[in-house]
Amino acid sequence: METGAPVTYDNILSTEPAGNDSDRVISVYEEYGYYHVIIVSTLFSIIAFVGITGNILVFFAVSLSRKLHNVTNAFIVNLTVCDFLTCCVLPFHAVAVIAEDGWPLADWFCSFIAALAIITNTCGILNLAAIALNRYILITKPRKKYMKMYKQKKVAIMIASTWVFPFIFLLTPQFFLGGLGYREKFRVCIWNSEHAYALIFQGIAAIAFFVSTVIIIFSYISIYVFVRRHMRMMEGKQENEMHGSTDAAEEESAVTVNGVNGRDNTLKQRKSKKNGISRKQIEITKNLCLVVVTFFICVLPYTIHLPTGIYDMRGTYFALLFMSHACINPILYASKHPHFKIIFKCIFKCQYSEIPMQTAWLKNVLSTGPSSYSTAVSSTDGRFA
Repeated sequence: METGAPVTYDNILSTEPAGNDSDRVISVYEEYGYYHVIIVSTLFSIIAFVGITGNILVFFAVSLSRKLHNVTNAFIVNLTVCDFLTCCVLPFHAVAVIAEDGWPLADWFCSFIAALAIITNTCGILNLAAIALNRYILITKPRKKYMKMYKQKKVAIMIASTWVFPFIFLLTPQFFLGGLGYREKFRVCIWNSEHAYALIFQGIAAIAFFVSTVIIIFSYISIYVFVRRHMRMMEGKQENEMHGSTDAAEEESAVTVNGVNGRDNTLKQRKSKKNGISRKQIEITKNLCLVVVTFFICVLPYTIHLPTGIYDMRGTYFALLFMSHACINPILYASKHPHFKIIFKCIFKCQYSEIPMQTAWLKNVLSTGPSSYSTAVSSTDGRFA
């Protein structure tokens, strides 16, 4: 049969020997051309390499600086675990695409890969919703309420629930009812959309996706409205302060004469620092919002295409786009996140001694190095040679 020719039952019978081979499922690569095998397997490999490397760097950055040890970054690390695991299974998908005689490894391992894909993808969207809700409460609510809601035990329960939900409601039933395994049509390990209970599982996943999306949209729109209102209030306050600048200058002179100018400057520094932290939080929120937007750009084409039931190469490339968000997130952290950007810069330049708020183990490594390292530090202003 020529490549690209219409595939019919008569054609299969005329080209395949009699027997069980006549019932063989024709993959999309046989329908649309072998060159798609090379493209898809290569893209799987690239996404896997970039994603594994980038997500390991995120773990490494968090382990180096206590500046990254906060509630929001706990959810980011959890999301990074999802992305890392997603990228770890992509090389096996690349092997499956290349193999023409079916899944080359054990069947249980194929089911494991399919299960892992279901858990990590669902866990990812739940994490994005948790991050959005965290930013919403942090920025728009009183700090006392935030500290009450995000105590250490509660955060641990939130993170655990992002894994428990897909495991109980999506994965466990399929272990007993079937539906996980190798799909010859696309040469991947995933759940079977033609299974009798597939609509139930996909419906549960769709509900989780929809609820998470509503939380994300509500949170970031509320943050945007709150920040705009706050900025307008600050602009009005600055105008009032400009009108009273003369009186303020006279009061400052009087305070200086009385010898309490140092305390006044301290209060001003604290106020300036507080405003600076607020700006940082806004920058962090913008970065995380960009992560969410990128996620939806990657996920929506496949999500929209899946219910159509059209089995062609478009679905495969949409699935590749779906997986690519796992390698994009570390790039966004390194380029846009105000804290990760600093740590990543120090890592790439090997300037570990300049990492802010170093963790205990990094301090030990820097302080217990060999004498040659001490000499290098003294000659390079505290930087690695």
